[in-house]
Amino acid sequence: MTTGDELLLLAIRPGRRRIRMRAEDRLRFVLRASELADLGLAGRITIGPRRIEVMDSQRVEDRRLNNVLRSLGATAPPPSLKDWLRRTPRSLTTEYLSRLEDQKAVRVRRWRDPSGRIRHDILSVDLSRRQALLARLDSVVRSGSVISTADRDLTLAALVQAAGLARAAYPALRGITDRRRLAALAATDRLAPATSGAAPAADAELAAALTTGADVLTRQLVSELSDLYADFTTGGHSLGHDLDPGSWSEGGTPGTGHHGGGHGDGGHGSW
Repeated sequence: MTTGDELLLLAIRPGRRRIRMRAEDRLRFVLRASELADLGLAGRITIGPRRIEVMDSQRVEDRRLNNVLRSLGATAPPPSLKDWLRRTPRSLTTEYLSRLEDQKAVRVRRWRDPSGRIRHDILSVDLSRRQALLARLDSVVRSGSVISTADRDLTLAALVQAAGLARAAYPALRGITDRRRLAALAATDRLAPATSGAAPAADAELAAALTTGADVLTRQLVSELSDLYADFTTGGHSLGHDLDPGSWSEGGTPGTGHHGGGHGDGGHGSW
């Protein structure tokens, strides 16, 4: 699984009566950011203050990431991080849902509503695979030291926080301590957690890990996502005009539609 696959699987939260997809309004942007994270951790790209630069165009194993890398290399002039994220296609979440289907991590039913829009019912989710992801997240959030924590797991944790998926991973009152730790881990200069003063020393150590090495990339992504979500939440002018409204996507086949709101009855989610 890529980091994007993992984020979407964590966003799909089983419940007693239905399966819900959390943070739908944020997901496509953090999925786009996760692709850059994976390519950065693989040494293929760097993100500078003005542009995303391809450092190594050699193929990567995952076909989608390889197509994203090729698209980045072919874009002239090279895009900035802001432009790349704000051109996120509306179809991206649907495309990643299809990837999870191919990996047999979810089972989905598609149907058209009266307006002709394609909807997706999530009928089932691989709970063992999702639980394994939560265990990896726990290894970051509950670790007493960052030394033994993999870069990719740190990146996954920071993007979970940025996407607003903390409650999907750590629900209800029993998850409040882990949500606070996750917020401390993903903290940036512009997005400091309100609970940082009460956070244990281990949490501060985890947050400090995002200032060096590969975690600089994660900090860049979280900071830009914070700006993007702030514009989206407040109805900012720039977001509405910068996002591509089509269903195209670098790195994948264009989707057949974009998701809508609402949930189906019974034991599945609809979007």
